[in-house]
Amino acid sequence: MQDNFKAMKSNIAPILIYFSLFISTWVYGQFNPIATIDPNDTWQYEQTYSDEFNSNTIDWSKWSKTTNLPNVSAWKWNNDTNVTPGTFEGENAVEITMRHNENNIPVDGTYFNSGCMQNTTQLPAEFIGYVEARIYGAFILSREATVLDRRRGVCPAFWLYSDFYDNKPIGEAVYTEIDVVELQQFDYDALAPPGERQDDIHDAESNLHLVLNSSSGREWFRPKQPNARDEQLNKYELPGRFDPALGWHTYACEITPTELHFFVDGIKVGRTLNNTYWSDNPLKVIVSLGLRVPFVTFSDNRFQPLDPVTNDRASKNLGEIPTSMYLDYVRVWSKSTLSLDDKSKSTFKIYPNPSNGFITIKGKENMELSIYNTTGQMVYKTTYSPSNNQIDLSNLKSGVYIIEGKADSSIFRTKLIIK
Repeated sequence: MQDNFKAMKSNIAPILIYFSLFISTWVYGQFNPIATIDPNDTWQYEQTYSDEFNSNTIDWSKWSKTTNLPNVSAWKWNNDTNVTPGTFEGENAVEITMRHNENNIPVDGTYFNSGCMQNTTQLPAEFIGYVEARIYGAFILSREATVLDRRRGVCPAFWLYSDFYDNKPIGEAVYTEIDVVELQQFDYDALAPPGERQDDIHDAESNLHLVLNSSSGREWFRPKQPNARDEQLNKYELPGRFDPALGWHTYACEITPTELHFFVDGIKVGRTLNNTYWSDNPLKVIVSLGLRVPFVTFSDNRFQPLDPVTNDRASKNLGEIPTSMYLDYVRVWSKSTLSLDDKSKSTFKIYPNPSNGFITIKGKENMELSIYNTTGQMVYKTTYSPSNNQIDLSNLKSGVYIIEGKADSSIFRTKLIIK
């Protein structure tokens, strides 16, 4: 009895602390990011994109139930059936479920249906801010499958993506996607060093996807392609090698004018990626449960369906479906104040980067441009204006450079790679 009381007392203390923080947050109407690059930054909480999911209903004016959902080939979206508000593991949360079609009847060649929570309002182009979600992963454990396949089949994901803007000039971003986190993928990367090619349950990715407008149409840059992995691939082990399907964890991305930073439970993870293109377009905020191997195959630049009854590997995991992930909250902040330097960065882009020597600069004010090599030697100088934004650097050797722009009100610096 006494031991039970001690245990109960030890559990009450953190509950009271959490309740106090909740009341404080509710009174002042402001959450704060768990961790950011600069702890002195101030943030504006954006209620339009955020939701605590504390109600027993979904606010479908804020979240897209049936329209403008992602175009996927391997499954169908059905939020009527697969998105359910409720409670899970001590939290008010939304349950997002992946289901097998009844009697394995295909719908447009697909055999599964799932759910997603996607904001009806897009983040504006050139968004500078912070996005965060608290997620409990989807559990799968097949006793019939091989050891590698036992935990595989679905991918809880938190991501930002744009529509396609095919009318953009050559060299600009038609489509951008920031994967804040993709979990439980068990991905295989043939180009990774030996011993690091096959992921397990403890591995996650926070990658970037890009489509540029080219003379031949859409040009895709996937994070595991040789021409994109240096700038877009971000693989890492989850802190402490935790299992994302066995607990609540927070996943976040800080978007600055020039960089993207990723956090798990307040710990910075993986690499800092250059924000060369990824804020160029308005972005949708989405949390979803997708399919992965052995329920899909990858071809033609996307996941494709296969019959899970006739496919030997998939059939061994089919008994684990339906399975669900859970979403405690989505929170979004914008940078409440930008310095003059930051304002310049948010309207100043260089592409392509890496470059073959010819770059285009997008900015709103005249600047003196200087380019330095890694020893600090100036190797190029010119004047930029919005009407004269093409620069020929083909005389420079392949390597890493720093490009610096000076205007009356600001200084802009970023890394430039010449292939």
